Amino acid sequence: MLKANEAKGSQNQDQDQLSVSDVAFHESYSPYKEEFSELLSKVSTKVLRSELMTHQQRMLARALWEACNYGGRPTPGDLKNMEPERIYCEWVLKIDHEQQWKKAKKHVKLAATIENA
Repeated sequence: MLKANEAKGSQNQDQDQLSVSDVAFHESYSPYKEEFSELLSKVSTKVLRSELMTHQQRMLARALWEACNYGGRPTPGDLKNMEPERIYCEWVLKIDHEQQWKKAKKHVKLAATIENA
């Protein structure tokens, strides 16, 4: 049951979702472009691949890297001209993080709409 007149504020400080007043701030703020990128840059490649990425994310990053760098087995001379696969791992994680952020904002907007109804 929805209670339209119930004040939220301090009663729900341990609530996991963003409050309605945070929506405007979070729509203009893009943490996936700054803090998340900074975090990824500080993590070792081993941790990035084994701890932060799912199997599907690793496979996607590998496929993108292969598609952008070569069409078959590289020769040793080709390797020096190839981009590191880590770039593609970070790219896949950033895309996933951005999608999660957009989904969270939709939930906040929906909650605000229901709360104001």
